Amino acid sequence: MGVRGRILVVDDDRFYQEFCTEVLESDYDLQTTFTGQEALALISETEFDLMLLDLVMPGMEGVEVLEKAKQLRPEMDIIIMTGYATVESAIRCLKAGAADYLVKPLNPEELKIEVKRTIELRHLLDEHQEMKNLLTLYESIQRISSSLEIERIYRLGLDALMIAMKADAGLTIFFDQNGEDVKYRLGLEADDATIIGDVVKNRHLTPLPKRIIALQEPEFLKANGVEHLKIKSMVIFPFVILDRLQGAMLLFSSEKVEDSFITGNVRFVYEQIRRSFENAIKYQDAQRLIFVDDLTGLFNTRYLDMVLQNELSRARRFKKHLSLLFIDIDFFKLVNDNHGHLVGSWVIIEASRIFKSCLRDIDITVRYGGDEFIIILAETDRQGAQVVGERIRKELENHVFRPKDKLELKLTCCVGIATYPEDATDKEELIHLADKAMYRGKETTRNVVYSASQL
Repeated sequence: MGVRGRILVVDDDRFYQEFCTEVLESDYDLQTTFTGQEALALISETEFDLMLLDLVMPGMEGVEVLEKAKQLRPEMDIIIMTGYATVESAIRCLKAGAADYLVKPLNPEELKIEVKRTIELRHLLDEHQEMKNLLTLYESIQRISSSLEIERIYRLGLDALMIAMKADAGLTIFFDQNGEDVKYRLGLEADDATIIGDVVKNRHLTPLPKRIIALQEPEFLKANGVEHLKIKSMVIFPFVILDRLQGAMLLFSSEKVEDSFITGNVRFVYEQIRRSFENAIKYQDAQRLIFVDDLTGLFNTRYLDMVLQNELSRARRFKKHLSLLFIDIDFFKLVNDNHGHLVGSWVIIEASRIFKSCLRDIDITVRYGGDEFIIILAETDRQGAQVVGERIRKELENHVFRPKDKLELKLTCCVGIATYPEDATDKEELIHLADKAMYRGKETTRNVVYSASQL
């Protein structure tokens, strides 16, 4: 938008073209044309603040020009110029989006006042919209700064960066605890997001990027079948926290974005996201220390107290089963007595790995203490728990522990099972019955799976 304001006069009468030019050219930049077709061609190439449009012209009527102009430039104001006989048509134009209409013959002062009023109002609305955008951006940053959930930070952060950069589409790639990348997209189809994310991850995020990267008309788009996106610029915002790449945000624009553009609001938002991300990682690390067993990396009893109650509530709400396995390694005390506590600790770690290998990702494994473990099996009935318990028992029985050279150990375990709601309906009773079933197994043959229903 020009400082003086740009006006396009569309009228097939040269007199009115010259009249408007004489009245307005001292205050505005004017351009004139005779037909609607020429006007549409001009506004498709050039940005105007205002169009003065004659309603009756050969070839294309003013109403049709108005509708097409609004499709091309919805932000541009249009004032209709009409004769007395077509006031009704002018009113129809107002309903179609015209800012106002003037009746010919035009009065110079009225023309000046109406044009000034319309352009000043447009400037005020633009400033108001910019203020609204800044307020939205500020609110987004406030939400980001107060969040300690990494996935939420990525979602809010992408929204805020898109507002700040006025991007057409965006994509985040971040890595979960297993190193798998998770994607969140705005304005992109899932297949396109997958292709772009994989290419960027392999090409631009290795080795660790040290700065924001702006790419003009990225060549890989054509090579990978996503040229239909019409992307002129892609900006990569990497998040390297504690010398580790945690993820990146990719923003796409149909216009060229230079490195020099990535300043001010854009860089401020990026820094806020990065700081929030760092705080969230530190918070997660602190939480991990609270809820994770130091030796095995499994969850501890603090976590068990919290998560078992939540899982029971969920099972109750959705009318699902939930089973608990209570595991105790047979004769583990002899390992410590005969080979020392270092070997005993190594065996506990190895046994933990075996237990985890027998489970689904959603199953929760807890080191209950010493050589005792509890496993929570969500949406699993007694029969399903029996299958899992047998799998664990056999895997441990068949495993050869080699904690050091020339030392091989064979171990077994007892597994107790209790199931909600058949055996118990609260967490204390569920743990108690699974523990009791496990001890019944130890009192009999050991190396056995025993259910609370057998007590």
